[in-house]
Amino acid sequence: MSSKKTTPLHVLTGFLGSGKTTILRALLADALEPVAVLVNEVGELGLDHHLLERVDEDVLLLPGGCVCCELRGDLLVALDRLLERRPARVVLETTGLTDPAPLLHAIAADAGLAARVELRGVIVAVDCERIEELAREQPEVRRQLDFADRVVLSKVDLAPQRAQGVRAWLEREVPGREVRAADRGRLDWHWLLDRPGFGLRASSSVEGARGWLWGPLAGPAASSGDGRADHGSIGYTTHSIRVDDAVEIEAVQLWLRLVTQLDGPRLLRIKALARCRASGATYVLQSAGASVSPPQRLDLAPPDLAGAEVVVIERGMPEGSIEPLLRSLHEALAGHAGADRSP
Repeated sequence: MSSKKTTPLHVLTGFLGSGKTTILRALLADALEPVAVLVNEVGELGLDHHLLERVDEDVLLLPGGCVCCELRGDLLVALDRLLERRPARVVLETTGLTDPAPLLHAIAADAGLAARVELRGVIVAVDCERIEELAREQPEVRRQLDFADRVVLSKVDLAPQRAQGVRAWLEREVPGREVRAADRGRLDWHWLLDRPGFGLRASSSVEGARGWLWGPLAGPAASSGDGRADHGSIGYTTHSIRVDDAVEIEAVQLWLRLVTQLDGPRLLRIKALARCRASGATYVLQSAGASVSPPQRLDLAPPDLAGAEVVVIERGMPEGSIEPLLRSLHEALAGHAGADRSP
C-alpha cells in the first residue's frame, strides 16, 4: 500500500451572492499555512497586489462557467497542476449555480487524483438575509445544503435579528449540520478546515439524528425492511435497509471501506445508524464518495432503534450491480464482513 500523504481538499460552495468569496478572501489573508485555491475568476476575489504576490500561482484561474459541469476536464487538470506545488491544503470555490454531486463524482472518478487528495467535506455559505426564499425558488440551494458538512452564516452583521431564526430553519430543514456565523467573512479556520463528521455531531438530538439519516435527499423512511426511491429529476436513486438485530460495527465499517473503493464514484453517500451488538451503543457510520468517516458514537440514540438503518444514495449504478451491493450489505449487517458481491 502506498505511503504517500494525501492533500486535504475542501469544497466551498453557496448560491450567488452568498458570501463565499468574502470567506475565501479572509481565509487567504489569515492563512497560517500554504493554502491553494481554485476559483473561476481571480479578479472577483478583490485581493491586494501584495497578497496576489504571496499566493502567486497557487491561485489558478479557470475559464468561466460551471465548475462541476462544463469545466470538469479543466478542473481535474488544474487540480493536478496545483498539487505539484505541494500545498498544505486545497480549497475549491465553486460557482453559485453548482450542484456538488457531479463535482464530487468527477473528483472520485479520477483514480490518480483520488489517490492524491482527501475530501475534507463540503462547506456551504448561506445568506442570512434570504436563505428561506432561495431554498424555495432555487433548486441548487437545496442540493448544496443536502451535501453540506459545515454551514457558514454570512451577512449576519446586516441582519443580526435573523440569525437565530435561520439556525432554527437549518436544523429543521437539514438537521445535523455544523453551523457557525462568519464576522465579515472571518471565523474559526480550525473548525472550518477540520476533518468533517459528514454532518452529524455526537451530541445531536434524537430528532437531529433521524433527520440526518432520512433527510430530503434520502426520501421517505420505509416502515420496515428495504425501500427504494428514484429522484429522476436530479438523477439520484436511494436505497434504504432496516434490520432489527444489533450489528457488528467493524463488519459494517469494513463493508463501507470495500464498496467505496470499488464503487465510490457512483456511491454518492452512505449513511447508517447502527446499534452495536457487543456494547449496545449506537454509532454513526457513513461515507461520501470514496471518503469513509470513522465510526462515531452517539450520546443520544433513537430509543426505537433495535438494529440498524442504512441509506445508500447512488447515481448511475447498473441494475445488475445494485442487487449484489445490497445483498453484501445485508450480509455485513449479519456479521459477514467479507461478503462476496458477485451476482
